[in-house]
Formats: sequence, structure tokens, C-alpha cells
Amino acid sequence: MHHGLPRKFFSALLIVMLSLTGCAERTYQRMNDPSRDVWQKPQGVVEKLAIVRGSRVADLGAGGGYFTWHLAKAVGPRGTVYAVDIEEIAINMIFKEMAARGTPNVRPVRAEPHDPRLPEPVDLVFSCNTYHQMDDRVAYFRSLASSLRPGGRVAILDLYPRGFVPDLFDHRVEKEEVRREMEDAGYLLVGDYDLIDRQHFQIFAKTES
Repeated sequence: MHHGLPRKFFSALLIVMLSLTGCAERTYQRMNDPSRDVWQKPQGVVEKLAIVRGSRVADLGAGGGYFTWHLAKAVGPRGTVYAVDIEEIAINMIFKEMAARGTPNVRPVRAEPHDPRLPEPVDLVFSCNTYHQMDDRVAYFRSLASSLRPGGRVAILDLYPRGFVPDLFDHRVEKEEVRREMEDAGYLLVGDYDLIDRQHFQIFAKTES
């Protein structure tokens, strides 16, 4: 016991923590459900990315790795996909899936909220349903520019806001807001695709300094 708190308190706290961990794992598992393919159109998304074999790609906010494996196939055995996430649960799930799939060209990266901690510059930063969760996005992507190789791009897919009333618990962003913020961060829009009903899909490149 600590500070007079009963043992039952710590037992209850442990149960809550384990329960939350289990909920998080189930959430990531749902993200990876193959039924998502129907609306997410991952093959179509990867086709629009026009990834060159041998590329270095960062899957920013990889979650359970839904897009990671599609990207890994696109870069080929000589390429690398960095599966980047700030959550240890997500990183552990990707490690397990790597072992099951035998995917040596995927490297999980445990990031910080303000630093992707990429071990090398990449050709493409890919982000799906992560942008709206980030704080100070302009500063983040301005800093991220140093992690892009010459000609590097940033692809952002994010969910359209729902209805006319903003969701207080899920701060989704309009396509125009993403574009405005990315321009403020020093990027130029190079692709805008109406591929997915639920998401806007834009690709940006660094502007020449």
C-alpha cells in the first residue's frame, strides 16, 4: 500500500488498465478487418501514390498496420516501410504481424507526439486518419520536411467531418483546412483525389526554397 491507499484500490486500477489495453487491441484489430477494403480501397490508394520500387516510405500513425502491408508490397524487397506510431500497443501488434507475414522490409518506429523519429529521410510520408488527431500540425509538418528526400511527398487521407455539427470528441478536418495548413508549413498540393467517399485524399510536395 502507498499513502494509506488500500490494496483493493491498486487491484482495481490494474483491472482498469488491462481492460483499456484490451479495448485498444480490439480497436486496432477492427482497423485491420478485411471488410474495410470495401470502402477504403487500399489498392486504389496505393496506385495513386505511384510508389517507385525500392522507395523509403513512412506510414505515419500506422495503427495496427492496415496500410503498412500494402505499402510494403509496393516498395518491394529492396524498399523499406517505417511503421510509425506513438502507441506501444500498435508497435507490438505490427511486430507480431511482421513475424506472421514474414515481412522483412517493415520497420516499426515508436514515435513521439512531436517527432516521428525516422532513422533516415524518406521518399513518401503517408498518413491515414491521423492528421486530425495531431496538435500544432503546421509546426509538425514544417519540421518533417527535413525527413523528406529530394522530391519527397506527403500523402494525407483523413475523414470528412460528419454532418453540420462538429464532433466534440473527434476533431475531423475539412479538406480545405488540410490544404491551407500544409501550404503554411511549406508544401504545395500536387494531387487531389475523389477516390473514397468517407475521406479526402491529397498529396503534397515541398516547395522550393
